[in-house]
Amino acid sequence: MPAIGLVYDGHAQHLPPASARATHIETPERVSVIYRALGKARLLDRLTRVAPREATRAEAEAVHTAEHLDALEALADAEPSLRGAWRGGAGGGWSLGRDMFHDAQTACAARRAAGGVVALTEAVLRGEISSGFALVRPPGHHACEDRMAGFCFLNSVAVAARAALSPRGGLRRVLVVDWDVHHGDGTQAIFEEDPAVLFFSLHRFGRGFFPGTGAASCVGGGAAAGRTVNVPFRREGMGDAEYLAAFDALLLPIARALPSSSSPPRAHPRLARDWAESRREPSIRSSSSSRPASTRRAATWRTSRGAGAGPLPDSSLPPSSPP
Repeated sequence: MPAIGLVYDGHAQHLPPASARATHIETPERVSVIYRALGKARLLDRLTRVAPREATRAEAEAVHTAEHLDALEALADAEPSLRGAWRGGAGGGWSLGRDMFHDAQTACAARRAAGGVVALTEAVLRGEISSGFALVRPPGHHACEDRMAGFCFLNSVAVAARAALSPRGGLRRVLVVDWDVHHGDGTQAIFEEDPAVLFFSLHRFGRGFFPGTGAASCVGGGAAAGRTVNVPFRREGMGDAEYLAAFDALLLPIARALPSSSSPPRAHPRLARDWAESRREPSIRSSSSSRPASTRRAATWRTSRGAGAGPLPDSSLPPSSPP
């Protein structure tokens, strides 16, 4: 059986300005500590290394506008600084803020992060590895087609998904599952009208939590209605049990029911909205049981929802035809 692949690129030269280096959270250590943990757990020897590479302009332009990519390239000659988000279009440009930082290495780091995910995806498609883990920075899921924000410059997952859907990649459908605590607003915006991509996100939501998007009612549009599934957790404390319950009750049934045609299953918006809205307050109750808390949470959740959602009935799906 093919091994699991690993792409690692911490790009140590992409650094916050000296004034923010001790406090900014997007630093090389964010990924190097994970790499060291893999080594300590003796997992590195069991992984097949895949060499990172820079994403090409054509690969990036399958997701981002030419203006976006030009603005990213211009950072190589700009004075290193802290800024807010960048937006394209009339009246766009950089806003004031301290979230985003850039230096002469930022554009290269973003291209290598995106290219590393593409390289890993291509290795899976060639059958060289069964799956893979891309340990790269900067991150990407807040980057839109014409916006850089939330530490993100290029949307690496979106670039890899589009590469997989290209004639060279050969896929007809891609599932993107985003379980970061923040909603992947950039990834959603890129694919919300693309019926070839099912985007599934679990995240904190409400009370001003960044980025403020990802309501359960956002389900995609046009031919891709139902291909965006948001599970907005409205309070802290969600752990393994809650995430596994969401995978069991929502993700797996929806993914299995996804037809090969370009028409989305009509049940998706209803299923996503009803289930996620029922999680306004997690079903975590005090108990004198000696079972571990995570086990009690899973049991309580299943009791409140039944034994779990099985595959969607055939009647919920439109007639299937080749894409």
